[in-house]
Amino acid sequence: MIRALILLPLLAACAPVPMTPERAARECRANVGQADGTSGSVGAGISNNGPVSTGNITITNRVFNPQSETEFLAACIARKMEGRPEPTTFGISAGSRR
Repeated sequence: MIRALILLPLLAACAPVPMTPERAARECRANVGQADGTSGSVGAGISNNGPVSTGNITITNRVFNPQSETEFLAACIARKMEGRPEPTTFGISAGSRR
């Protein structure tokens, strides 16, 4: 009996956190850059070995059905609030560092 009382708070701590609109929006904003299916980055700097430059581009299948950032965010929030899974995406990333 006492063991059950000790384990009860531990089990409660493992319960899933309910999805709120604020939490859904926060999680969706992290991916809003991929709304149109492309994203990239460029960087430059100086290291002990001289100049350093980096570049990366990512293209996903969303390029065939692009959305505005507003549309993407609204659809993502609705999907998370309803508990539906993320749509399957695939793509390719290419990067370089000199």
